[in-house]
Amino acid sequence: MHKCCIQTQTQQTTLTKSTAFSKKKKIRSNCNGNSNGIGGKSIMSNCHSNDGDDNHTDADATCPVAITDATRDHIKRRVRTAYEFFDQTLMQYKIAQLIFCFNGGKDCTVLLDLLMGYCAQRNIDSGQIPMLYIESDDSFEEIDDFVQHCVRRYKVKLIKYKDSLKVALTQMTHDMPLIKAVFVGSRNTDPYCDKLKAMQKTDSDWPDMMRLNPLLEWSYHDIWHYIHMYKVPYCSLYARGYTSIGYKSNTFPNPHLLCAECAAAGAEAATPCYRPAWELADPTMERAGRHSSK
Repeated sequence: MHKCCIQTQTQQTTLTKSTAFSKKKKIRSNCNGNSNGIGGKSIMSNCHSNDGDDNHTDADATCPVAITDATRDHIKRRVRTAYEFFDQTLMQYKIAQLIFCFNGGKDCTVLLDLLMGYCAQRNIDSGQIPMLYIESDDSFEEIDDFVQHCVRRYKVKLIKYKDSLKVALTQMTHDMPLIKAVFVGSRNTDPYCDKLKAMQKTDSDWPDMMRLNPLLEWSYHDIWHYIHMYKVPYCSLYARGYTSIGYKSNTFPNPHLLCAECAAAGAEAATPCYRPAWELADPTMERAGRHSSK
């Protein structure tokens, strides 16, 4: 499913438990020595420093990548631009008219963190912008766990439907007629998203809704730099080589992240291991771990 285009089905990205609710097990490092984000189905990550949740920290969780001053400045500009977009949104819509479409993937996670940070700065109750989540029998177990974690962490109201996004939005407009615009974590490198605008109406055969896409210009590595800069909890599957997460039936670790030892062992590697998503050198290979849609 495609998270980026509301004229298509939504992508169900996978999620996992973060430090705040993980089992207290010692974290194992993956092949290349990174330990941040590995540990069964849990991740180790600090909390976003801007959201005031000082209790959600882990002294052993260190940034697994080097972030240069130039990169840091670039991400801060991205953040400022996103906040300006939120300002523009509130000039056109009331808080009660907004909803956030969340699938637990890295992009939506960054957008949620940005939006909640903005709300905190503007003294807006986070519970005023509900989170829309589309359930599926084919989603990863980690997804549902992480969604519940985000509900607690950001203190948002969870709205769940179980069908395609189109059907869910149709039902939502009936149940919540005040909603007029939906935040979506789309980037212009996502399928069918290269021509999207930051604010764009749904197609004519869809429920009348404005799509809000503040991350369109963000790159794959922008997303990971933000996550590491602000220590935002993320899905543990990303630490195990997943780079674009959909359903269990169509998602697998990115072959471009197979660790060197396992690649050399070939078929003899009984349980191959993978480097984490942020080490993907070529961002155009982000969806190499997804089966092509028929």
